[in-house]
Amino acid sequence: MRGRTVAAGVAAALAGGAAWRARDVPFSPVTGGIRVGADYVARRGLAGGERPPIGEMDDMAEFACAGFDPERVAGDVRRFYERTTEYEMLFRARWHRPFRTGAALAAPVTSYVRQLNLPGPSDDEWHRLDSEFVALAPDADPRDGARAWIRTDEAGDAVFVALYASHERDGERFVNIAAPLPGGNLSTVLRIGHLGAGDATGVELTTRAPGDPGLYWVTPPVGFALPADQRFRVWPTDGSVSAPAEIDDPTDGDAVALATHEMWLCGAQFLTVEYAVVPA
Repeated sequence: MRGRTVAAGVAAALAGGAAWRARDVPFSPVTGGIRVGADYVARRGLAGGERPPIGEMDDMAEFACAGFDPERVAGDVRRFYERTTEYEMLFRARWHRPFRTGAALAAPVTSYVRQLNLPGPSDDEWHRLDSEFVALAPDADPRDGARAWIRTDEAGDAVFVALYASHERDGERFVNIAAPLPGGNLSTVLRIGHLGAGDATGVELTTRAPGDPGLYWVTPPVGFALPADQRFRVWPTDGSVSAPAEIDDPTDGDAVALATHEMWLCGAQFLTVEYAVVPA
């Protein structure tokens, strides 16, 4: 009995610490239901604004700070972030051991929920993503510049339905993303920085930074920091910054940028998603 009491106390302390770390982060109040899917925003009546956004962000200049100068980012990479709908994306998922079995077991669930619906471990083919952006009504999601980025596969099924926004803390602006899931949302706060040196860099967005960046489970209004991390890296293909040799280009040179999305759980990498960005 005493051991159970101690274990319960430790669990409560860990949960309290996770909530304390998340206490001031401006999370999205939007949650998911049993299913999300490509029609989620319309079904929930979340849309607002007269014109849909055309990019993940309106102007990368909003993220300028002492450690990040948007003027140094390669033109193709910056345009992709600001005018995302002008590009097509190819992607493939690579699940790392020992998480491949778990990914295979989770695949029917993510397929049913129609969210975070990536190919399973046995599928190493490249797939095409179609993108649609929808501005969110401020009373539905009050975060700065909130918009839905709905990504669907060749069959029209949702792969990612993510609500993108940003927030500022102590003179630095962070990317703030929420993925609606049953009962809450999975939120990510990322710091943007340069990938490479010189005047035509790529970009890196990471949770591995002090302050607000992190991965959180949110049951509004409470968020809990998770023992997980993720990182996005985007390289231009014009030779100014070289992507690692293991990053493939399936387009035979048509891609203007290559990218990876990597995720870790308790320090162990479990997923790498590769992307090739091609003008539409």
